Amino acid sequence: MRRFCPSLTDLQAFEVAARHSSFTRAAQELCVTQGAVSKQVKHLEEFVGVELFLRIRQGLVLTEAGRSYLTKIQAGLGQIEAATVELIAHQGQGGTLNLTCMPTFGARWLIPRLTAFMRLRPDIHVEFLPHRQGYDFSTPELDAAVRFGEGLWPGSGADYIVGREILPVCSPRLIPGGCASPEDLLAYPLLHHTSALDGWRDWFEQAGCDTRRSLEGARFDQYALLSQAAAAGFGVALIPRCLIEDELRDGKLAIAIQLPIRARMGYYLCYPEQKANLPTLQAFRAWLMEVSRAAEPQPLEDASSDLK
Repeated sequence: MRRFCPSLTDLQAFEVAARHSSFTRAAQELCVTQGAVSKQVKHLEEFVGVELFLRIRQGLVLTEAGRSYLTKIQAGLGQIEAATVELIAHQGQGGTLNLTCMPTFGARWLIPRLTAFMRLRPDIHVEFLPHRQGYDFSTPELDAAVRFGEGLWPGSGADYIVGREILPVCSPRLIPGGCASPEDLLAYPLLHHTSALDGWRDWFEQAGCDTRRSLEGARFDQYALLSQAAAAGFGVALIPRCLIEDELRDGKLAIAIQLPIRARMGYYLCYPEQKANLPTLQAFRAWLMEVSRAAEPQPLEDASSDLK
């Protein structure tokens, strides 16, 4: 089916003329005549059936329709330009993977390991886009995201990475020698992550303990803040082991009780279903799953199926 779309030349002439509010300056930037730019813009106006500029003595003024149209097409023209530059730069090999990532996980787990992927695939560049809650995969430039949850997001593939191995940790000075039983933890303040408020309830439930006090205590919206609070002696926090290996090794945090329990939530590599076959994503995903298995062996039922 033929796309209902004006010519790229006309769109480019309109965008440049709108930026300069002048056909003359637009012509200088595009290295064509002023008459050619004026003709291209007029052709675009005839195509859409809407006046885009008011022609006045002082120059050009966008109409309301023109201003709205300009805002929408600028993003598209930018994407075409970026895709063309990338194709020229990589000559069809490798490319760029646009990723968003939870800040603490990115800083403490992913980034330190990413140099290995860069050595393995120097032709692929991983670009970190601004992190946002929700991860709107309708944004064309976003290829994948690292999300925290139970692994079920509509319209999205999800492969478990790490994070379900959780530990109750605190300052070594808060509970010297650790607790003898799970119930002993209730004598201390419990610290929570706002995205995993059921974490302590699930932990006590799996430990066979009363869960009625499991929601009490301070809450933090990042694991980086949560681990700092625990190290400062605020209380006991449940934190994925993968995020606090350095603090445990350096003695800033101590395990409050040795009771291995697997959480329902963890970190997942997510991607829109329509991008599952993207070569850069497949290469990154294959590497990440191998690193994941080495970092935290997964039970068979948790292993995600390969991309089709």
